[in-house]
Amino acid sequence: MKPWQSVSARLTLTLLTMTLGSLVGLSWVLDSALKQFFVRDAQASLERQSSALAAQLSQQQASSLVRQLSELTSQQQKVQVIVFDSTANARVTSRGIGDSSAIELPPHSISKTLSGAAQTGQFWIATDAEYPWWLYSTAPIGTENRVIGAVYVAMPLRRPRQFAEQVKGMVMGMMSAASAIAIAVGVLVSRTVTHPLQKLHRQTQRLEAGDYNARSRLRGNDELAQLSHLLNQMADKLLQTLTALQAQETARRELVANVSHDLRTPLTILRVGIEAILDGVVTGDKAQIYLQRACSETDRLSQLVEQLLFLSKADAGQLELQLQVVSPVAIAQECLSRMQPSASKAGLELKLYAEPTIPTVEVDPALTGQVILNLLDNAIKYAADGKIVCLNVLSPVEQHQRKYVPLQIQDYGQGMASEMIARVTDRFYRGDNSRPRGGMGLGLAIAHQVCQLQHGSLQIESEIDRGTMITLFLPIATGVQAETMPQLPLPAKDVSIHIP
Repeated sequence: MKPWQSVSARLTLTLLTMTLGSLVGLSWVLDSALKQFFVRDAQASLERQSSALAAQLSQQQASSLVRQLSELTSQQQKVQVIVFDSTANARVTSRGIGDSSAIELPPHSISKTLSGAAQTGQFWIATDAEYPWWLYSTAPIGTENRVIGAVYVAMPLRRPRQFAEQVKGMVMGMMSAASAIAIAVGVLVSRTVTHPLQKLHRQTQRLEAGDYNARSRLRGNDELAQLSHLLNQMADKLLQTLTALQAQETARRELVANVSHDLRTPLTILRVGIEAILDGVVTGDKAQIYLQRACSETDRLSQLVEQLLFLSKADAGQLELQLQVVSPVAIAQECLSRMQPSASKAGLELKLYAEPTIPTVEVDPALTGQVILNLLDNAIKYAADGKIVCLNVLSPVEQHQRKYVPLQIQDYGQGMASEMIARVTDRFYRGDNSRPRGGMGLGLAIAHQVCQLQHGSLQIESEIDRGTMITLFLPIATGVQAETMPQLPLPAKDVSIHIP
């Protein structure tokens, strides 16, 4: 960028142009006003001098006294004086300006004065290069009834103009000094504006280059500081978005790896089993076993696809909840009964604990049940042998001005580290110890999504070698009184758990 293209240079040049333009305009106005003022003042002074001299001469008849008075006035006032008699003949001529030429009187000025009318004005002498323009004033000598002569007083117009030029020069000097100060202050002010702009420019250049940690750090409450705050907020959002995109890209890669791994095994089992049956290698009861294994692997593939479809619908806003007022204890009992075979096979004991009085909740029973089943399945997988897994339905708690029923799934397995807890709800995330146990890392992500859709929340607490406790906060149904914890039999409608 060229120097004259900067904001500072343009502000300075604009201020300088405005100042110089104002000075030129003011100089022209001041010159005209001062000249008019001093010319009028000089004209009034000539009128007073001519009137005063005419009054003195009207009382004097001696020629010597008339000459003395005329000489005294011309020398003191630096003017030229001519005294005329009643026949318009010049009796006395006195030149108070030594280097002036002979005066050529304006025509008819003396004759009009002898008739009793004083005259004032300007005239031009073409032969006088030093004093071409003159001011004059005449006054009649005598009384109102009898005029015996006339007094003519003149002075060069150059003198009042010189006074005007001197005054204008002093005023313009002071104005020039004030303008210089104003320009210096303007430059400083422009720098106070352009310096923050330069900081903002450098920040935007760094942001454009991909450095989203760039900050201008301007302070204050003015517009530039507010713009700096907005840019910083934008940079924060860009950084967050970039981090989220990077996390999504990492998750996508993990998804590809996980899907490739988790789909390869069941597909291989299906292919090997079906080929063995088709080739006649496996027959009879053994073929039936192969077909049952193929059905199991097909169910596993279907479950993975359904989980992916669920998250896809949730992201697209196409997931429709079927909210119902149900008992959380009934859902817990149903889930516990369905997971009992898996727990027995793993050598674990499932226990249900519920407070005596638990209010109903407003949730989608199918989705909530699926979440609880997934969490129980995880607890069974990671619980230590010979231990128990607890499902607790506790008394209501209040969060964010709304009441919830806490439903806890607690195991006493290996637990998780704190950095792992922060990521377990991320989609497709799986810890290092989770791959041998299967799964795609979608269970807790789905649980977190379902809780949010139902205006609830999910809380995870875990310690290494001491187990994990996951709490679902289910929103209490509004306007429904708390009911006693239901025992068997289960609700009339079977709560079938299945992801749509």
